[in-house]
Amino acid sequence: MFNNSKLFSYAIFILGLTFIIGCSSSVPEIRTTTKISEGIYKDDIRLNVKQIYAWVNLMPGAKARFHVTGSIELLEDSKFDLENVTIKKINIIQNNNTIYQFTPKTEENLEENKKSILFSSIRGLLYTSILKKENTIDVELLLSDSSNEIIYLIPSVEISEVH
Repeated sequence: MFNNSKLFSYAIFILGLTFIIGCSSSVPEIRTTTKISEGIYKDDIRLNVKQIYAWVNLMPGAKARFHVTGSIELLEDSKFDLENVTIKKINIIQNNNTIYQFTPKTEENLEENKKSILFSSIRGLLYTSILKKENTIDVELLLSDSSNEIIYLIPSVEISEVH
């Protein structure tokens, strides 16, 4: 059935496997981590980014255009008049350089204790080669209620392409 050399090979294999398993440690590796404490809302404004999209339209027959659209939700805050808060300006930043600056088209919806704002770059902005499609952008919103202003930064937004 088995010859001695096969039996010997199997025995060596089993002994080696037992040795490897026996020598491995079952004690988990201990790692130290630093807990970063951060508030739920940045810059003391109660704002939720619902969605944001950035893309370059490269469809044939027209000049390439850069688009950004998104939706935010502002929650009632004693510092701002929720009814009058709007997005005054948007800056598109990449590698610490402002690539675009524009006044967005907005649609606002005020509910009892929150305001939703949908914003867009309207027709899109002429594409510039300074914008690197493969890198992310930061979208900086200038929010104002006519007596208070705050800049809210949405970091690391990916850019997609439409062909």
